[in-house]
Amino acid sequence: MADIAALGNLCSKVEALAPGSFAGITLSNAGHTHIERALFPTLPYSFSAAITHVPLEPAGFGSCVKAISRGETITCPDILNDRLFDPRWRQVCLDHGLKAIQSRPIYVDGKPQGTFVLAFREPKPESEWDQALMTFAADAAGKVLTGAAQ
Repeated sequence: MADIAALGNLCSKVEALAPGSFAGITLSNAGHTHIERALFPTLPYSFSAAITHVPLEPAGFGSCVKAISRGETITCPDILNDRLFDPRWRQVCLDHGLKAIQSRPIYVDGKPQGTFVLAFREPKPESEWDQALMTFAADAAGKVLTGAAQ
């Protein structure tokens, strides 16, 4: 199993580098059929619980599902006005005060196995800083997960 303490610490470090952000991680199950675990240390547990066990198909449910399914970064700069994703996903985000989100795939053995997530309380386009920070964080999470798998 993944080193949850190390992943939680990574989330805390990223939040410190992106003021006003909420960082988290989602992980798919071994069969790559659904999100098995969600870790968002500074959000209420109800957010993690709401996105756990969500199927990876159809890929349009939310940003993490789409990022894992497609293996690409998904950014939603204005959740309130988003019409690409399932309304249930949008409502879960809004109920937890999240108005912008980015989900970047975490690769393990060359396959997207989860996402590193950065969310904000206000609508926000992705900045170069966010992009660099998310690339670092997703790569670091992948290394933690690869180490845990060995």
